[in-house]
Amino acid sequence: MSRAKTSDDILNINVGGKKYTVRRTDLLADPRSKLAEWFKAGTTKPIATDKGGNIYIDRDAKCFRHILSYLRLKKEKFVPSMALPSKPDDLAKLVGECEALNLVELKELALEMLQKYQRTEEQHYVTSYVQIAIRDYESWQFEREQGAPIKSRNKSVSDENFQGNSAYDDWGM
Repeated sequence: MSRAKTSDDILNINVGGKKYTVRRTDLLADPRSKLAEWFKAGTTKPIATDKGGNIYIDRDAKCFRHILSYLRLKKEKFVPSMALPSKPDDLAKLVGECEALNLVELKELALEMLQKYQRTEEQHYVTSYVQIAIRDYESWQFEREQGAPIKSRNKSVSDENFQGNSAYDDWGM
C-alpha cells in the first residue's frame, strides 16, 4: 500500500475495531511518535489493512481517541492537556498506549495528572481534573492574549506561526 500521496490526505484507520477518519497531518503532529514514523509522506513501510481496506492499528480504541485529540490540539497549538481523560484508570491505560507509540509529552501529562491524584488522594478526581483543565486553558488564553510565548513542557514555543485560524475554518464550522 502506498502512503505517499500528499502530506494532508484523509486516512481511514481501524484502531482496535473502531474506525477513525483522520488527516495525515494530525498523525504527524508529534514528529517523534511512531505514528509520525508510520504515516509521514514517502514512507514505504508496509502497514496492515483490514478487510475493508482501512489501515489497521492494533491499539486500544478508547485510548486512541484521547491520543487523536491530543495530536489535533497539538497541531492547532492549543492546550494539549485538554485531551486527557478525567478518570485515573483511563489515564493509566493512556500512559501505556503513549509508551507503545512513543508519545512522550502526552505520557508526561497523563503521569503528572495521576501523580496529582495520588498526592492529594482526591476522591473526587473529576473535580481535580476540571480545576486543572480550566487552569491550563486560562493560562494558555492569557499568554496568547498577551502575545507572550506559549509554554510547552520545558521549552518555549513561539506563537508566531499561529494564524488564529483552525483547520476547521476551511469546513465552515
